[in-house]
Amino acid sequence: MVLEIVDAHHHLWSLSSSNPVKYHWLRAASEGGASWHPAGDIEQLKQNYLLENYLQDANNSSCRLIKSVHVQAEATDALEEVKYLEQVANENSNGFPHGIVAHANLASPDLPKLLETYTRDYPRVKGIRQLLNWSTKDARLSMTDRGDYLTDKTWLEGFQLLVSHSLSFDMHVYPSQMIDAAKVARHYPNSILILDHCGLPVDGQKDFDEWKEGMKHMAEQTNVICKLSGLVMFNHAWSKEVLSPYIAECLRLFTPKRCMFGSNFPVDRLNISYEELVNVYRDIAENDAELSKDELDLIFKQNAIKTYRL
Repeated sequence: MVLEIVDAHHHLWSLSSSNPVKYHWLRAASEGGASWHPAGDIEQLKQNYLLENYLQDANNSSCRLIKSVHVQAEATDALEEVKYLEQVANENSNGFPHGIVAHANLASPDLPKLLETYTRDYPRVKGIRQLLNWSTKDARLSMTDRGDYLTDKTWLEGFQLLVSHSLSFDMHVYPSQMIDAAKVARHYPNSILILDHCGLPVDGQKDFDEWKEGMKHMAEQTNVICKLSGLVMFNHAWSKEVLSPYIAECLRLFTPKRCMFGSNFPVDRLNISYEELVNVYRDIAENDAELSKDELDLIFKQNAIKTYRL
């Protein structure tokens, strides 16, 4: 049976010189761009990934894409990225992407003006993501400039402002940060937090127990939703046997009512096709976790529609 999909996490970028949106990390390494990425060969990411490429990947014999959510891709100018995505959505008859998770630094003095602009002028903006993952083990894995945002007074005031604008927040943190992340969720019970990429289990089976403990803290907060995505970023030689323990544990902790599928394309595309990704996640959910048809519908479609108000 062909599965209807709402993809809760993907990216698009045009690296054309005529596009006002620029991505510093996608420049050539000789020009200051990134030279490494946990997903694999970063040079393969340094090419256009346009809506037409994404739709070609996402529509296949196993699934039919009906809506999608674009998550910010670290553009140098966050507002320009949103303008570009709104233009893309307005120019295709099916309205892809239907939701946008934009970037904002919640500790920035410019935050009030930026959130006001997003909510007033760009109706597809449903949430905010600021990369917060900070590693004390490997500097390459730190995607933020500091590791204390989650406990910083100014940042927390910015989080409250985000909540007052009825925007969700995509939480991009490692297991070692989840106690602090869970406190944020607990202190702001009216917020909606989406935990990206199954909680970034970057260390794999080696630190599986630490990951499970962090995920337990997050799952205890009923306003946190877990995004089943990004696992292939850290498991290039993926298999059902490798991925199943993570997905099964996420489903056990959060239940199907608080989990949703995201492709993380084109990043995960370095190591898996869209059809393979959907099929292995579906196989695990149906056969290992023994989910019903209605529960599958929640994970692959309804939860994303509800969470991101699509």
